[in-house]
Amino acid sequence: MKGLITKEFINLSKSFYMIGALAICYVMIALVLDNPSIFSGTFTIVFAMLLFGSYSLDEMANWDNYVLTMPVTRDNIVQSKYIMLIILSLLGFIVNGSLLLLANWMFKSECLFYEFEVPVGGVVVVIIFYSIMIPIITKLGVVKARLYFFLVYMVLFLLGTFAFKSIKKDNPNPPERIIKTIDIIIENAYIIVPLFILLILGISYIISLRIYRKKEF
Repeated sequence: MKGLITKEFINLSKSFYMIGALAICYVMIALVLDNPSIFSGTFTIVFAMLLFGSYSLDEMANWDNYVLTMPVTRDNIVQSKYIMLIILSLLGFIVNGSLLLLANWMFKSECLFYEFEVPVGGVVVVIIFYSIMIPIITKLGVVKARLYFFLVYMVLFLLGTFAFKSIKKDNPNPPERIIKTIDIIIENAYIIVPLFILLILGISYIISLRIYRKKEF
């Protein structure tokens, strides 16, 4: 397992230099625009996208055919991708949070943790996104999965836009029960969100394992 994770970092090493250059550019842009919020969630998403790059490199190199000849199991290969998902999400959060704290300090914001909920929310969104996408990538391959995701994203985006416009136009009053439920979720988010993430990660992992165990190369 350690070797699989090391391989991932070696493959992505050049991308880390790019992220460093991007961070410098964002600092300069923030200084010019006098706007520290430019960091909100950016690097969480950037780091997360590296996992797509990892899958692409594996597919181009026919990595699965090679690695299965080594003393690792199919379960280990799937596990390495989920471990990388968590590591990259945390790295993105650390970089994003650090730059946001630095920017808030430099611009003397009223609160040092101003907009800090954005990178936190970004980690949640990224993990949920990949929990859906990893089984699809495992089944179809990264190229087909990208097309599949694009189509699904467009459908969901259009439906969401239509629903938002309808709600805004009609200005409905939601039932009190729904409002109370939302308030409870918000108040207990620090418990509910981690449990939800663990649940969706667990389901995604089980599905990916079943797909990869049956897959022929």
